[in-house]
Amino acid sequence: MKFGKQVWKKTASVFLAVVLLFVLALPGTHLSAAAAGAGTSIVLDGRTIEGAEPVVVGGTTMVPIRVVSQQLGYSVNWNRSAGRITIGSSASPLVLTLGSLTANAGTASVTMQQAPFVQADTTYVPLRFVGSQMGLGVKWEQNSKTVYLQTQFENPANTPANPPAIPQPETPLPPTGPAPQIGTSIDGISFSDNRLTISAAALLNPKASALTGPDRIVVDLPGSYIGAGLLQNGPLKLGQVATLPVETSPAVKQVRYSLYSESPSTVRVVIDLNRAVGYNVYPQGNLVIVELNDEGTAPPVGTDGKKIVVIDPGHGAQDAGGIGNGLKEKDMVLSVSLKVAALLRQEPDIDLIMTRSDDTYPTREGRAKLANDAGADVFLSIHTNAAAASAVGTETFYADAARSKSLSDTIQKHVQAATGFRDRGSKQANFIVIRQTTMPAALLEIGFLTNAQEAAAIAQDDFQQKVAEAIVDGLKEYLGLD
Repeated sequence: MKFGKQVWKKTASVFLAVVLLFVLALPGTHLSAAAAGAGTSIVLDGRTIEGAEPVVVGGTTMVPIRVVSQQLGYSVNWNRSAGRITIGSSASPLVLTLGSLTANAGTASVTMQQAPFVQADTTYVPLRFVGSQMGLGVKWEQNSKTVYLQTQFENPANTPANPPAIPQPETPLPPTGPAPQIGTSIDGISFSDNRLTISAAALLNPKASALTGPDRIVVDLPGSYIGAGLLQNGPLKLGQVATLPVETSPAVKQVRYSLYSESPSTVRVVIDLNRAVGYNVYPQGNLVIVELNDEGTAPPVGTDGKKIVVIDPGHGAQDAGGIGNGLKEKDMVLSVSLKVAALLRQEPDIDLIMTRSDDTYPTREGRAKLANDAGADVFLSIHTNAAAASAVGTETFYADAARSKSLSDTIQKHVQAATGFRDRGSKQANFIVIRQTTMPAALLEIGFLTNAQEAAAIAQDDFQQKVAEAIVDGLKEYLGLD
């Protein structure tokens, strides 16, 4: 029996996660209620769903609807006296009744294989019923015991008018191995100043849409795969998700990314929102930039003569950088860089791009390439030093004297005055991030983590803030924005 498109559009999200235990109905699988969910992971649109353990009754896999629907943000109304479960909006509800094999959706009805029931205060619905009615993308990976689910209407432009029926449990989809590296690598993802920056190895044609329930912006990058710089925690197989925390935006909860499709290889990046916002998506060189703007479409980066500043927190993820006195360079420089970013957001004549805004590792070549692709006016890589315990001081480096010495001198002057550490000067060096950039570029070493006194200062929040203010003052002086 077929249901109206609008009816199922309202209810599909509520049920999509119940396909998650596809494997539990494989041929020859007869699991007890206790064993059914043991060791099984559930990934919905790249997000792991917790607390959705299945049970098996008479060979039918049953999954809890309330836990899943609450996590998806859909309403569930439980009428205990009538034994009736109403899911979704009042305009197009899906109604199930405890002990009844018939479910109602508007004026349509369908027979289920197993009636809904309540166990331990959890309401369960039958998997086969949902699987036979929903056109959901489902992948099962045997090795990790993970079910990957994908909503077909999360990307409306690619949704077929009549989505194909999902295979029944007796004909499971084949296991999925590691994603093939086909196309263009996505080498970096960062968020700052209401701007998501995606760095790729080549030009991409992004496809974006704003979705509700919950509010989010979905960006698909056909012909791409997740590059090594974003795989610090190991490979991301089809549907597995990585999350980029966002702590500086009232509108954004987080950013997550995953390999959405293998044919063609497509990376999906999702901005989870606290509320709906306007946005603009555009390529800039080999970057894909998503600008958020409450007033609607945001102008491209660098519009109206704004200076484009790229801040590069050194190291990250598996590359801790220097370590001393219990501190890791990657953590200290990220903390300072985020304070710099907060200050730069307040500058009306500056557009900010971060090479990383969390504990990820863009390659050194990728950081330089990001700045080049953005057409940046200035690039600053922020570091701390490590050497013998007696080594002390602040120093700044440049690669090309004609292009970058003035920037390096200016940053060194401001930051050394702020730290009060020994002045080790502005000097030439051949670091990749300042050698391969095509704009004025400098690499700052705030102080030595291997020196107890300097490490103690660098770990302090007020000291970091003082250094961040000095960096911004130096950048503004160099750019003529005082």
